[in-house]
Amino acid sequence: MVGQWTVTKPSRSDEILDADQQLMITNQIMSQFESIAPKRPTKPNRSEPDHQSAAANNPSTDDMSTATKQNIPQLDKLRSLLSQSQVLKYSGDQGAMVQEEFVETEYYNELVSIDKQHHTVQLFQTLYI
Repeated sequence: MVGQWTVTKPSRSDEILDADQQLMITNQIMSQFESIAPKRPTKPNRSEPDHQSAAANNPSTDDMSTATKQNIPQLDKLRSLLSQSQVLKYSGDQGAMVQEEFVETEYYNELVSIDKQHHTVQLFQTLYI
């Protein structure tokens, strides 16, 4: 403990500094703490446009040229599909040859009236008629 500073309460007989000296010491301490504190970027004002986000939303031609130089698989696929000049044509004759995936049964024919009356009434009629 020899050679270490100890913090003690100021006594009534301690020397009181002038207001100017107290202000100077306070400013020195505040500047020391401000220099140690980590620097955070300031938030942009909401009413002012952010230049970085504006550049991201409206890329210039220079940005587009760098994006096209990169190998983006989805962009390559889109360009290859756009370059193909195939046109799909549908004619009624081909539609008749396509086999349907479901088979229509009597069950579906009975359900036609479901939107017209309640399902319990229809069930009651089919059971007792």
